[in-house]
Amino acid sequence: MTISVVIPTYNEAAVIQETLRRSAAALRGTGESFELVVVDDASPDGTAEKAEALAGELPVRVLRRAGRLGLATAVLDGWATAHSEVLGAMDADLQHPPEVLGGLVAALREQGADLAIASRYVPGGGSSDWTWLRRSISRTATHMAATVLPLILARVGDPMSGMFLVRAAALEGARLNPLGYKILIEVLAKAHYGKLVEVPYIFEERVRGSSKLGPRQYLEYLFHLARLAAATGQLLGWVKYGAVGLTGALLDVALVYLLVQRAAWHAAAALPVAIQAALLSNFLANDRFTFHSAPASGPQEAAIGGVLGSSAESRQPVWARFLRYETVCLPGAILNALVTLVLFSLGGGVLVSAACGVVAGGVLNLLFNIPSIWRTWAPRPHSR
Repeated sequence: MTISVVIPTYNEAAVIQETLRRSAAALRGTGESFELVVVDDASPDGTAEKAEALAGELPVRVLRRAGRLGLATAVLDGWATAHSEVLGAMDADLQHPPEVLGGLVAALREQGADLAIASRYVPGGGSSDWTWLRRSISRTATHMAATVLPLILARVGDPMSGMFLVRAAALEGARLNPLGYKILIEVLAKAHYGKLVEVPYIFEERVRGSSKLGPRQYLEYLFHLARLAAATGQLLGWVKYGAVGLTGALLDVALVYLLVQRAAWHAAAALPVAIQAALLSNFLANDRFTFHSAPASGPQEAAIGGVLGSSAESRQPVWARFLRYETVCLPGAILNALVTLVLFSLGGGVLVSAACGVVAGGVLNLLFNIPSIWRTWAPRPHSR
């Protein structure tokens, strides 16, 4: 197995030689043939020169680009010059310990993975000495990715990782067009991979150099997610899911009105019936309309036209899916009932109170539970 690991750089002279030496040591330990490809965006601090100085000592080559063109495109340019069976990417700043490369290679070689990701968010992984604010930002960005692209990313613990290996065959025919600094989500959305393995690691604090992240990078990340949603068919999936949700909301409100106003039920008795009817309606409609499709061969085909394409063997029976769906939607259902009862007790009309309850429950599920809700129809989890 031959391996090419691309390391994008801009002003990383303080760490690049240590990164290359530690990366080479980790890859030598695997016994596989490898090369390290430094793609430098015209760093004024001499990063490229420091990397080239190690060419006689390590299997390193440097690709120079004329200016800051972005981390993700740097990875693609590096891959374009490689002819290895396995392609990889990692940051140069030592926040991803290069020693993790050994575990990624093992995942491909011993577990038969097509894609191996260094992950902070699986057992054994984590972040060292992060403030609560930084942890919150990282978790929010990860959750946002899984919410916008739930069929593709809901099963991946760390889709924001900057360190991974992928078989070159998985990228054949994939039209990668990343924006900004996150290449992995592009690979997850478009590559033709089968088995995915996440390898835990501890994200280290940067001790030399400075972070390149800023408002522009965050904005590019949002645009990238939106573009992927359109390109992969997830946007159509959202339209279908939204249409189903609207019919469920109307059913909920209509039942509350009929049971309270026409049948003279107490609101506390009518709400469980209405909410349960809406949940059942939503589940059945999503099962047959939003997520029903012909079998597909793997995770790379998870979102085609907004529907799930997984083999029958990988999906749970309908009763198990419904039980999971009910469990995940429970917080939204409880909030729906509470808001409706409070507003009704304060003198609100039945229709207005029920509508506000539905909106409150829907917003809660939209903001916090979408990845888990959509995972109801996803294939069984990949290896970690």
